[in-house]
Amino acid sequence: MNSKFSKQIIPGFFVLDSLAVLGLWAMNLSRGAFAQGIWTPQAETSLPVMHLAAEFLMASVTLTGVIAMWSGKRWGAGVFLLGVGMFSYSALNSLGWAVVNDPVQGIPMGLTLIAGLFAIPSFLEFSLPGEIK
Repeated sequence: MNSKFSKQIIPGFFVLDSLAVLGLWAMNLSRGAFAQGIWTPQAETSLPVMHLAAEFLMASVTLTGVIAMWSGKRWGAGVFLLGVGMFSYSALNSLGWAVVNDPVQGIPMGLTLIAGLFAIPSFLEFSLPGEIK
């Protein structure tokens, strides 16, 4: 990752994205989301605890990668890129729900997919130790 865009702006967007995911779930849970409990199966999310675990893991992996990358740790880029992949999957999957239920909520998901596309050059520059570029 050579440019300021790929070292600062794209990771910064995903920091905001991660904090937004954590904040939205904290807000939703404090307001009574999953009133029957996170261990009770529900038609929309199956077992909410699994969905919540995936969302919190996605945000945590991404934040860990960005912080490590910004701290100069070589492994940070790989962890960040894993988080970008997790976010891209989640955004694409959730976009289907937004299109059917609330298209306005699809806007941040679309922005996440676009940011994931901008992160592709980072994937191309990243290599494992000992790998020939």
